[in-house]
Amino acid sequence: MQFGPAPPESNYLNHAEDLALLLETLPHRLDLVDGVLAWRPEHRRHVLATAAGHRDRVRLEQLETRLYRQATAAQDAVREVVRNGKLDLLWPIAALAAKEIRPVIAEARDAIAHAEPTIASPAPEESHVPFARSA
Repeated sequence: MQFGPAPPESNYLNHAEDLALLLETLPHRLDLVDGVLAWRPEHRRHVLATAAGHRDRVRLEQLETRLYRQATAAQDAVREVVRNGKLDLLWPIAALAAKEIRPVIAEARDAIAHAEPTIASPAPEESHVPFARSA
């Protein structure tokens, strides 16, 4: 079985997962601070827009906005914690990443998976087969 490249929607959400993972690992690995602060959102509205109908696009754009607000707030919190030398506060930031950022990513994955296909998108051959969700 050969596997092709991941669809753009997966790459987009995996990029967000990278930040969540960095934030969750940060209390254990302070060398990741630069990676957290250097992370920038990958805007994929045009990719998400082609994967869904109008109502689905609106929902995905809302989730994208929510995700990036949370990401920016987390980066600001990390920057402030490091600036003030209060590294013990990285633990609550890591917990918030798991509690607030990951659920938005999961919700976006679910929204993409259940989006109504547009006319340009071919219908999946085996739409009756459920796919496992990742956390």
